[in-house]
Amino acid sequence: MQKVLLVEPDFPYPNKSKQRANQTFKNFIPIGLLKLGAYHKSKDFTVKLVRGKRTKTELKYFKPNVVGITSLFTYWSKYVWEAVEHYRNLFPRSEIIVGGIYVTLHHQTEEFQRLAKKYNVKWHVGTHKEAERCLPDYSLIPPVDHHLTHAMRGCIRRCAFCGTWRIEPELIYKKTDDLVNEIKKIRKNKVIFLDNNFFANPHVKENLKAISNIRVNGKPVTFESQSGFDGRILAQDPELAKLLKRARFQNIRIAWDHSAKDALTIKKQIDHLIDVGYTPKDISVFMIYNFNIPYEEMLEKLKYCKKWNVQITDCRYRPLTATYDNYNSHTKKGQTKEDYYIHEQDGWTDKKVRSFRSLVRKHNIEVRYGGPYNRKMERWSAIHNTFKFFGLGRPPKMIIIENSKKWQTRIVLMNKLKNICLKNELRPPKIDYGPGPKFDFEIIKIIKKYN
Repeated sequence: MQKVLLVEPDFPYPNKSKQRANQTFKNFIPIGLLKLGAYHKSKDFTVKLVRGKRTKTELKYFKPNVVGITSLFTYWSKYVWEAVEHYRNLFPRSEIIVGGIYVTLHHQTEEFQRLAKKYNVKWHVGTHKEAERCLPDYSLIPPVDHHLTHAMRGCIRRCAFCGTWRIEPELIYKKTDDLVNEIKKIRKNKVIFLDNNFFANPHVKENLKAISNIRVNGKPVTFESQSGFDGRILAQDPELAKLLKRARFQNIRIAWDHSAKDALTIKKQIDHLIDVGYTPKDISVFMIYNFNIPYEEMLEKLKYCKKWNVQITDCRYRPLTATYDNYNSHTKKGQTKEDYYIHEQDGWTDKKVRSFRSLVRKHNIEVRYGGPYNRKMERWSAIHNTFKFFGLGRPPKMIIIENSKKWQTRIVLMNKLKNICLKNELRPPKIDYGPGPKFDFEIIKIIKKYN
């Protein structure tokens, strides 16, 4: 019987996303591997999916005929080749196939060809047509509470910073009935669309009306789009905002990819969303920085978002040709273009990159918690994130924490356990009672176990 090992390389997910990436795969789920797993299982192959470089003992001496290794961002290419080298040494006679975003964009480069020859690997370009028709097999990963899907592949735009139209040159639409049946079959109450341009789908209204009526496990399904919505389409057809709201879309993001001169248009798009019941805090404006819009103009865009009281989802630009990114957000020494890509031709510098990111972080904290930014607000935001990590809701007010040694000690313990979970790729422990003496005892017991 054929055995297939599917591998997600040990990508350097940020700490705030790492636990989710490892356990619930929300932002970086290897959706292609899950579909490939379902495809190979349909052919009666035995399939195993792992993350990172595993030993034969960890693999329980699973001996694959084929090792499939995925890739993500081009600037994370070294993690792909580290995985390739590891599994080539582990399984010298197995066939190794690499695929995914980096592979599709770089398979013709001299460096890729050199490494492919060195490790004797084959490659797959673009999506796998047979696997694309399969539903992702979530049994290959730890339990998740949401489903990731596409209603459409490809994009009508040709943005210079984006690789989607290069990776998915053909526009492919899922039938509305097929989309509805898929969601019902998967039976999860949260669905995240990975479409690069959700509104560009000619069936978008039909899809939104249909999915708004879906109930799973006796409860309505909520939806989210991972990419920013194309506000130009929304501005032309405001009914889309009403349909989004009716379909229970959350965490709304609007793309503001271009000049600050587009502010009135962006405000119009935001107003359409507010008119149907979203609050400004529900809305985030997606911006690319360190690109062809200078730092000073990006500050203008930030000021508009402050005026509108909406959050910003920022993305630091790296060109599609980049094969490394050693940016360190914590260093105080500064970095150069030798460490990571800096878009110098439009005036960006390491100092400006760090300044803009810092200003966005402070802005988002102000929007979320109200009032002018201060260090206490940021500390409370960090505590809030720790509470969310453990599924505990909102923490007490900062003044209560500051005046209670018990709470200060409890938060130190929670952060220590959180770091243990992140470092060791563990799921947050489920504790059935809220913070208190029993809660503290349980956390101490878990910490001792892993120490």
